[in-house]
Amino acid sequence: MSDEVDEYEHFNYEQDKFVNSGSGKQRSKKEVSEHTNKHDPCGHVRKLVTKMQNTEANRKEAPKPPKNT
Repeated sequence: MSDEVDEYEHFNYEQDKFVNSGSGKQRSKKEVSEHTNKHDPCGHVRKLVTKMQNTEANRKEAPKPPKNT
């Protein structure tokens, strides 16, 4: 067996450390599953809060229409 091992054989053994399975950013599958977006039972909280803040700011900035009586 030592006849088949050359000076570059260690690259074949260490290759699995550097080749990932398409999970991106050199993360393992476990790391990807830990850092993914998690389901929020309350819904899209961030989008709703941003929308409400923008609506409130727009109401403060907008001039009030004159009353027609």
